[in-house]
Amino acid sequence: MNKVSPLNSFLTNTEKMILKEIKEVLNSLLGSRLKMFVLFGSKARGDFNLESDLDVAVVVRNLDRKLKHQILDEVAEIEFKYSVPVSMLLLSEKEFNHLKQRERRIALDIVKDGIPL
Repeated sequence: MNKVSPLNSFLTNTEKMILKEIKEVLNSLLGSRLKMFVLFGSKARGDFNLESDLDVAVVVRNLDRKLKHQILDEVAEIEFKYSVPVSMLLLSEKEFNHLKQRERRIALDIVKDGIPL
């Protein structure tokens, strides 16, 4: 994952606020079960345009269906509040490790371009 964060130069104040609120939700719901929360995609790489959304990946230890729906509902409320689309990839640790082992592009992009939040 990227060591130098372009967050201050690439993100709008609204986008920074959205990511802050999502992180607060994740910390509240997950605590130590939150293993990774990263920005990836065009905003992380710096090749975004006006139509670009916020791509975030969340990796959770022991993610169950109920918790997954709860997280997605909370993030949907934040999206609605700010009218900014967020594409969240919400995975269990096991799912993410499987994607990495199979060298799936999405996992490789997250590892290569991801900016820890």
